[in-house]
Amino acid sequence: MVLNLDRFQKIKEALGHAAGDTLLMDVARRLRGALAPDDIATRTDGDEFVIVTEDTPEQAAILAERLLQRLDEPVMIEQVEIRPNASIGIGVNDATTPDEDMKATLKHAYSALLQAKEAGRNCYRFFSPEMNRAADDRIMLAAALRRAIADNRLSLVYQPQITTDSGCLHGVEALARWNDPELGFISPGRFIPLAEETGQIEALGEWSLRTACEQMTSWMAQGINVPIVSVNLSAIHFRDRGLPDTIARILKDTGMPPERLMIELTESTMIENFEQTVEIVTAIRALGCGVSMDDFGTGFSSLSNLASLPVSEVKIDQSFMKGFEEASGKIYSVVRAIVRIGQSLGMNVVAEGVETQTQYKLLKDMQCDVIQGYLFSRPLPPAELAQWCHLQKTSRSETPVHA
Repeated sequence: MVLNLDRFQKIKEALGHAAGDTLLMDVARRLRGALAPDDIATRTDGDEFVIVTEDTPEQAAILAERLLQRLDEPVMIEQVEIRPNASIGIGVNDATTPDEDMKATLKHAYSALLQAKEAGRNCYRFFSPEMNRAADDRIMLAAALRRAIADNRLSLVYQPQITTDSGCLHGVEALARWNDPELGFISPGRFIPLAEETGQIEALGEWSLRTACEQMTSWMAQGINVPIVSVNLSAIHFRDRGLPDTIARILKDTGMPPERLMIELTESTMIENFEQTVEIVTAIRALGCGVSMDDFGTGFSSLSNLASLPVSEVKIDQSFMKGFEEASGKIYSVVRAIVRIGQSLGMNVVAEGVETQTQYKLLKDMQCDVIQGYLFSRPLPPAELAQWCHLQKTSRSETPVHA
């Protein structure tokens, strides 16, 4: 078995190296208490432990469950309660050449560990041949993504956001797309997490920012009125105190007016490192840019945190649109509350994922500021977005133009 602690790096960054060492010693004691006398356990690197047992696969599964339960028990470190959850990969050796086969078994366990992390962490997985193929595909895809970013082979599409009361264009959200000449279309849900896990997300984010700003200045030169472009940045970007300087450099290089740029961060980013996030968001706002909190309502942050963060916009996550049409239901009440709270704090409120006329009417009745979704338009390439803007300009109706 290969056991890797979940979120250990974040705990160490938050509480310090000494607290990290204390946690590792606590985990070692728990492992020793859960293993049989003949089992072997060793810490191999950082927050990683390897366990060797002669158990059957069925017994190994029971042991893995027991280890996860032991690690789910809280421990107080630096007056903070921590549950040191872990992910476990299991490789099985039942061949007749122990030395060589043990190397293969360990490799299998590491592959299974990756599978456990992809399954949501705090769980265990056994190795299977399919996982080997998946690992090879992952390595190949990561290399292809690195080349695509370096060679500017990605693209951005732009989804319109509509001002609810007037039906006019409020802005657009820039979304990354990857259509590889050899691999075909790779969904964002696949390549963005891969970029985060392989350390390529910073290069991808900077590319997205620069490309969106260049596109905005091009639209301005053509007389195409796109008031704001929003760009999503990962939580990893907000760990970098140099992010405001990067944005300032891109604004200067592209000639982009800062008031036309909206930086989106997720609610989970705010929870991760609140004080540093406030510092970075304040610096971005000082540049003249807007900052939007994306996926609001899914990260369980407190309202006091929302009130303290200098964001200019709140985006209601699209998951709230499921069941929203029941005007007497709980989801409707939650959405209405978010609209009122956001507006009371001086923020624009954007509802994502709007797909029906009923949803649009309910949001308009509760005076939600901005609406975004397939009811109005799918994400569009730059040229199609320009045509969409022209069509909207020449067509004025109570309901915005659909595409």
